[in-house]
Amino acid sequence: MRERIWLAACLTILACAVANAATAAAPTAPVPAQQLRNSFCRALAPTGWGIIDQDDRGATYTVASPDRRLIAAYGIVAINGGQAAGFYGSQFTSPAALAQFLSATLAGQPIQATGTQPFNGMQVMNFRSANRQGFAIYRTYPLAGDPGGFIISARIAIGSAAADVPVAGAVAAGIECNTTFKAPPGGYAQVHAKSADTGTSKRCKAGDCNDSDLAGTYNAQLGTGYVHSASGTNYLVDTATDYRETGPQGPGYYRQNGNFLEKLEPGRAD
Repeated sequence: MRERIWLAACLTILACAVANAATAAAPTAPVPAQQLRNSFCRALAPTGWGIIDQDDRGATYTVASPDRRLIAAYGIVAINGGQAAGFYGSQFTSPAALAQFLSATLAGQPIQATGTQPFNGMQVMNFRSANRQGFAIYRTYPLAGDPGGFIISARIAIGSAAADVPVAGAVAAGIECNTTFKAPPGGYAQVHAKSADTGTSKRCKAGDCNDSDLAGTYNAQLGTGYVHSASGTNYLVDTATDYRETGPQGPGYYRQNGNFLEKLEPGRAD
């Protein structure tokens, strides 16, 4: 009798363990990403996102989720020597001050920087507000003819919860604009495309990386990024929950394509 009870208990525990393992191993599905674009800029974002702000020269571009809980933005601007000297407000006196000002403007409320650290030639500023959190990742370049000024390119990700921020960051990292001021070509030896598979583009993996790929390497550290199908459709993935260790074509990211699973390639399709 005791042996039967023990055996039944063991079988129950084993069944539960198998069920729990199956539940834990079951990946979520990659999220299809749509193109959002205007005359100057483009972004990859989940379905339903839209453009909420843009200027007429492509210097700034902001997209958001339908409820605006998640916001992703890109901007590149020249700050002249007079602005940097503080003649037009303290927000222009340093790249960090401007990044904080822009982040607060997007959040719609005052923010507090909670830490700044360098990352592959960029600066990452994390911040919080009353009910928002996020980060700004930015780089600076010399302003030709004005040694007292600078050019800053910044990508800002904002969410209402910690889980929102990497998603907004992936969208922000993928924004690209053709505008008067551009991040300089070359100088992207810091981009290791193969070690940041979901953060970089197909083009970058072939050796032609740009500023969005550089930013994408940071978001890859946060566990989100992009993969793409053979047809060129991009998908946003969570590297912790979307990865299949035992996919039909080996470990990787998959999408349901009719009656079979299609393995997706790492990185954005561009």
